[in-house]
Amino acid sequence: MGARVEQAVAALRAVAARPDPTAPLTLAAIAAAAGSGPSTASRLCADLVAAGALARGDGYGTFRLGPRAIALSGCAAAPLAAVTHFELHRIAQDTSETVLLAAPERIGARVVASVGSGWTLHVPAGVGDLVEDDRRAVVRAARGDEAEVVEAQAGRAVEIAVALSAPDGRCVAVLAVCLPVYRAVRARTRIRRVLLEARRAFEKTLAAPPADPLPAATPSDAPPPRTVEAALRLLERLAAGATTIPALATASGIRPDRVRRLVDGLLGAGIVHRDAETDGLHLDAGVHGWHRAAMIPLLEEAGATVVPDTAVRLGTCVFVTTLRGMRSFTLVEHIEPLGEGLLMTPWLGRPHPLVGSDGGPTLAGDFAPEQLAALFPRRHGALEYERFVRRAAQARADGVLVMESPDEFAITSVSAPVRDASGLVAAAACIVGASEDVRPRLDDLRDAARALAAVLSARLCAAESPPTSLPGTMG
Repeated sequence: MGARVEQAVAALRAVAARPDPTAPLTLAAIAAAAGSGPSTASRLCADLVAAGALARGDGYGTFRLGPRAIALSGCAAAPLAAVTHFELHRIAQDTSETVLLAAPERIGARVVASVGSGWTLHVPAGVGDLVEDDRRAVVRAARGDEAEVVEAQAGRAVEIAVALSAPDGRCVAVLAVCLPVYRAVRARTRIRRVLLEARRAFEKTLAAPPADPLPAATPSDAPPPRTVEAALRLLERLAAGATTIPALATASGIRPDRVRRLVDGLLGAGIVHRDAETDGLHLDAGVHGWHRAAMIPLLEEAGATVVPDTAVRLGTCVFVTTLRGMRSFTLVEHIEPLGEGLLMTPWLGRPHPLVGSDGGPTLAGDFAPEQLAALFPRRHGALEYERFVRRAAQARADGVLVMESPDEFAITSVSAPVRDASGLVAAAACIVGASEDVRPRLDDLRDAARALAAVLSARLCAAESPPTSLPGTMG
């Protein structure tokens, strides 16, 4: 049982732990990662597909990340999601450099969250990237270098990192700022300060009391789950807060002796860790990156169909925007004429300051007012800040935001938050039209924005997002 669990986890990770886990991966590549023959890998993948952790790719014999693994990742990341969201953006705003969060791996560290630099010349770091270079500060901090702040130079890039530890001293993740050598000279002191401030916020969250016990599984006459399905159930219960063998057995409905054997396999696979002091079990932080790496490809994939359909049906422009630093970035768009002879400028692939963006306040909906004060660009005044905070609060409370431009030919936008598997706002679904056309049907456009956001949220496996279909567009 233990060997099969380890091979199944290796197969799942081969697909999930990539910069784009939705891209098709061949069975041969999965077999190599799992250390198994093609026939064994084929059976493992079939079991993972049946369980929903993997999905079949478009090409024959290929696989991509499935919805159940995306949901698992979001659930596991949820306790740290808010502090990760704020602190990475705060550090990026303070330093203007690339900020990353990485989880230790046996051969380095895997990036599980990042905010890129706004500079033209910058150090890249994408979610899903594996850092193996022993010269990198991220790797040195992950393996326990004793310095409080680890600094290293590799080529023409400098990396400054701090380890984030659980109460038992276990390194959970590494937080780092990466920048070109020539900018590090002046920025070094400030970067060290903000990293140490952020570490205190992370470790306060890591030290928070455990969640309430999970409810017991409902008794069932169904036969016991097969090995791969049973292992996935345990991972889901760990993500939800169970930390002991008895708690896992109660929450999953699996016999304690079998849970113990399954956990041995999960520990051997490195996807579960044991607390040295309390004997508690913890899911590896590398899982946190799966849903983040899948977010953009899934939004582009779903948006390619639902955005044009929505725009044509409503006779409006429709955009899906995401947060890049404190800028709104247009990921998907469909532009319809806004009156005879008038057309909006395309925004696809272009960033825009959050202030003034159609979905800007909606994208900032997870930041508290005091957090926005730290993130709000200094070039804007107090009145703009107060208006932005009010709009963000309205988007958060109502699930939709209406904004009208003051131009002579007024434009009105209606935006709704798209949420990811951890519960955070991942994108804004924006419907934009001429005010004279939008005003008479504002209630219908609010509903349409919410419906579009619900469809996209469901594709991201957001919790509490029903599999909604847009009227007249999707079945």
